[in-house]
Amino acid sequence: MKWIISLLALIWVQPIIAQDILSLQQAYTIALENNFAIRIASNEKEIAKLNNSAGAAGMLPNVNATANQDNQTINVQQKFLNGNENNRDGAKSKTLNAGVELSWTIFDGMRMFATKARLAELEAIGSLRMKQQMEQVINRVSRAYYDAVLSKAQVKTAKIFLQISEKRMEVAKAKVSSGKSAKSETLKAQVYYNSDYALLKRLQTQYLNSKLSLNQLMGKDLNFNYEVIDTLLPNANINYEELKSKALELNTGLQIAKANKDVNLRMSEEVRSERLPSLALRGGYTYSTLNSEAGFLQNSTNNGYHYGAGLSWNLYNGNDVNRRSSTAKINFKSSDYVYQDSLIRLNLSLTQAYNIYKTNIELWQFEEDNLEVAKQNFEIARDQNEVGMITSNDLREAQVILLQNVNRLLEAAHAAKVSEFELLRLSGTILTQ
Repeated sequence: MKWIISLLALIWVQPIIAQDILSLQQAYTIALENNFAIRIASNEKEIAKLNNSAGAAGMLPNVNATANQDNQTINVQQKFLNGNENNRDGAKSKTLNAGVELSWTIFDGMRMFATKARLAELEAIGSLRMKQQMEQVINRVSRAYYDAVLSKAQVKTAKIFLQISEKRMEVAKAKVSSGKSAKSETLKAQVYYNSDYALLKRLQTQYLNSKLSLNQLMGKDLNFNYEVIDTLLPNANINYEELKSKALELNTGLQIAKANKDVNLRMSEEVRSERLPSLALRGGYTYSTLNSEAGFLQNSTNNGYHYGAGLSWNLYNGNDVNRRSSTAKINFKSSDYVYQDSLIRLNLSLTQAYNIYKTNIELWQFEEDNLEVAKQNFEIARDQNEVGMITSNDLREAQVILLQNVNRLLEAAHAAKVSEFELLRLSGTILTQ
């Protein structure tokens, strides 16, 4: 029986060597490659990157090429002052105009620079939103993975206790055969064994379903089979002040709120720039030709270059600039309020999550100490049962107490591990663990 107790102690501290073990990092890699939400966020990031260009900001010139040809068939009746006449039916004429035109705004009240800065912020937001989506997926995968680890550990525990019940049933049968015990002891042992067997089957189903949930998060086929690790070992040394410092710097939600605030600032600058004049350079090349069977000219050809500059200044447009400027200022204030609220919410969430984490760590450590007491209690009950000092019911009670302790320890370790990953997500470091 002592080897059973020793094996029980290894359930949560010693990994079991097995084939086809899926590590947590491998689960991360698979999920990041297959998750559709991440793929969508990646596409949105790519769009924001494409939009962040000098051309989109209006910094580059526009070059347009045009070509037009007009064909006409007309009846002409002309009488000149000198008495001559020019009358012709069905006279044909052809006109061709072509040209290349360049227009380049070289000053627009600094609007183009504000627009470029806004596009850069939007690109940064695209990257942050993708990172945020990745963090959420990693957090969910971590939770699902350790759900499977917990289920696996509970299955191992149930198998060990089933072996204990099986051994007790064999001992009870031997005592009945030798006339040292009543048949009722065998029946009780059989009932306990059946109860432990049913528990094992339920836990095995729970383990199978937990792996199916993990497959869904990883974007894998539901038939994808593997084993998870056997270790449930939380990190008990997370420091709150270090965590808070990282969160204020790296928390993705807070970074997005700050970037949105900067976007609204740039939009306000874009509107203000409309109060200043705009200067544009122009230049181009034109070509035109005319062929006519009637009229003053039989044919004509013109080509050449032109260039110049243009200045425009919106002096009044019904106070529309003032209206949009005031609206932009209000939007900027609102985005600042959102940022301040995000900061408060982050501090609240971080503090609450850390409190949960510390409680889970304390419960885990408490259950580890408590397990030693439960193991000693079971060993004493086992020895007393063997010499007939206590009944099989008393031994069963000690076994149930030990099983409950083991499960509480496993659940406490699982809860501590889950709260640990939540802290990593809030601090913005879950992708770098």
